[in-house]
Amino acid sequence: MPALKAVLDTNVLIGLAFARRGITKTLRELLAEEAFTVVTAADLLAELYRVFHYPRIRQRFHPTEEDIIAFLGLVLERAVIVPGRYQVQRVESDPTDDMFLACALEGKADYIVSRDPHLLNLKHFHSIQIVEPPAFVRAVRQQQRHKE
Repeated sequence: MPALKAVLDTNVLIGLAFARRGITKTLRELLAEEAFTVVTAADLLAELYRVFHYPRIRQRFHPTEEDIIAFLGLVLERAVIVPGRYQVQRVESDPTDDMFLACALEGKADYIVSRDPHLLNLKHFHSIQIVEPPAFVRAVRQQQRHKE
């Protein structure tokens, strides 16, 4: 059974970058173990880089440019990068979230992992499940048990 493929929302990736405990730490460990495949696109990576530089992120976590580049490197090593040719218009309340749906559709992802209510309220998009990190960790763990 191939590894699950997931688009990780920017808010989840920021959490992973600074994870020290809890579900985000577990998710980061699963990423490092290649227990799942990240699906992303250039526009999602550009947004992630921008968000790392938001004043509230810099004040809370104090990332250095080296920290940011190292985390982006980890994501890139584990990621399938789609060309970004798909466009979707589905999230009327926050159209910027459409890029996650488009990336997931183009990359044939199984999941979108997010904490964003605009995405989570959809629950699914085509055959892609939209879940919070704990539900995704359970899905990855369940798949790991089936492989054993």
